[in-house]
Amino acid sequence: MSGPLKGIRVADLSRFVAGPYCGMLLADMGAEVIKVEKPEGEETRSIPPFFNDIEGDSHYTAALNRNKRAITLNFREVGAKNVLTKLFKWADVIIENFRPGTLEKMGFSPELIQEINPEVILARCSGFGQTGPYKHRPGFDAIAQAMGGIMSVTGREEDPPLLAGTYVIDYVTGMHATIGILSALHEREKTGKGQTVDVSLYESAVSMLVSMIPTYDQTETIHKRVGNGDRYAAPANAFETKDGWVYLLASTQNLWERLCKLMGREDLLKNDQLNSVPRRLKQKEDVNAIVQEWTMNFERDELVNLLDQKGIPCAPIQNISDIMQDEHLKAREQIVKVNHPKVGEVALSGITIKLSESPGEIRYGVPIIGQHNEDIYLKELGFHKEEYEELKTKGVI
Repeated sequence: MSGPLKGIRVADLSRFVAGPYCGMLLADMGAEVIKVEKPEGEETRSIPPFFNDIEGDSHYTAALNRNKRAITLNFREVGAKNVLTKLFKWADVIIENFRPGTLEKMGFSPELIQEINPEVILARCSGFGQTGPYKHRPGFDAIAQAMGGIMSVTGREEDPPLLAGTYVIDYVTGMHATIGILSALHEREKTGKGQTVDVSLYESAVSMLVSMIPTYDQTETIHKRVGNGDRYAAPANAFETKDGWVYLLASTQNLWERLCKLMGREDLLKNDQLNSVPRRLKQKEDVNAIVQEWTMNFERDELVNLLDQKGIPCAPIQNISDIMQDEHLKAREQIVKVNHPKVGEVALSGITIKLSESPGEIRYGVPIIGQHNEDIYLKELGFHKEEYEELKTKGVI
């Protein structure tokens, strides 16, 4: 093993997205992560699409659980408590995203877990947190986007509120949990004591509102949906070309002047209604129309190259096919091939955080259900062979 978290042991009891994503981030940086799931597999294993159309081998699960070893455990069986006690003693970090109160019903309050292992970090991801009047509510990404204000500012003003195109709140919550775990591990170096990390989808969504919070506090401004435009400058939008779309941003005076010269429209620089950022924002429909008429003269990649040569921020609007072929991502190893026991190599997103001296690496491929049961129960948790067989017979694993 290598990576800055080498030697850190993580018991990942989580499912769905935020918790498993947190566990994967830790595993990528060298932590030894044990994925604990029901004997039939966690819920996401039943979400299509599946590898080779085999239910239980979900693309969804593969994307979140590479670099982990997997075991099964039936939490409802009496013998599970003994297994979890051993696992909690083994671990430096425990990740769970049950609904608040579930872990306690299983017989493991945070206080008891600290008695079992005073140094352990308990990371709890939930919809609304472990306290507060909403703590009992189930939480999913879309619920957090809706309640946390993200949907209210996504999309066009004339259309209904819109979900983001991926599980942004789940991923941000997973990152918040990871930051909390790393902070708690750092604190443990000084005190020798573990603690609980409490993160929620709802608060993660609200945290992404950033400047909207002081703006409302001071002015009671409720931000409207602005589609692909920028709230504070123009031109900044998605513009169509002959064969695709480009996002172009010429929001400062300097960039506007460069764009006007590139378009052969120096006359616009003499227009008093367009000679400052605030004035162009007031005329954004006219500004966008001028730029749109010009961009239709080019193919997508031709326009991007032209704008890039002049230092004007721009990007092709790419779909997943474009991304999979992107030379930059390949050079940065952001798209990688990982082994799957049943189907061979599978493409996944690579390790995003690049460290110069102690980089993370992908050590394990995608685990199938219970793939590492024998290895972990016998070698890591110290069960005897007879005990292990009895756990299987009783349906505990």
